[in-house]
Amino acid sequence: MRPQAARRRPGPIRAPDRAAAACLVLCAALTGTSRAQNAPPANFEHEVKASFVYTVAKFVDWPPEAFVDPGAPFVFVVLGDDPFEDSLVHTVAGKTVGGHPVEVVGVKDAKDLVACHVLFVGRSEASRVSEVLARLRGASVLTVSDSERFAQSGGVMRLALDQNMVRFEVNVDAAERAHLQISSKILKLGKVVRDRKHVLGAP
Repeated sequence: MRPQAARRRPGPIRAPDRAAAACLVLCAALTGTSRAQNAPPANFEHEVKASFVYTVAKFVDWPPEAFVDPGAPFVFVVLGDDPFEDSLVHTVAGKTVGGHPVEVVGVKDAKDLVACHVLFVGRSEASRVSEVLARLRGASVLTVSDSERFAQSGGVMRLALDQNMVRFEVNVDAAERAHLQISSKILKLGKVVRDRKHVLGAP
């Protein structure tokens, strides 16, 4: 799962602009405003989460070696049978992250995982989270899921839609292990959690 070593060092990922910051705040805090009086459509949850995940990616710095070269694609992988994939494909069509063109890859089984930058673990894989995370050990991958206690289990980010608003948790220990630098703008909007050993005061 470790991406290939860089042939050329790409330039740094640009800091998120104000438009991206506004989008993040909108997704995280105000999603329910326009839907407050009406029931949202069936795919509303997946569209909101897809927009949120794409925007979050702009607030994360990956190490240079995570990209083969400056023109290499930024890869999102959706693991499992989850309608989130279709919404993500629609959301990122023609877009970029840090100057890298975006690709979305659907994978049904953890053994078929490919090198990526963001991995969304679908609900169908909730019982295999530990196995999936073990396969990614040492790789610079932002792992995301809406499965219960995903962040506490070692995933980087867990999402939930509560009254049409995105709530999320970030495991800062998991992010550090993946060599990912997550903007304080993200951390201030979500709930920061840590590995169990830190919670218990273990060294």
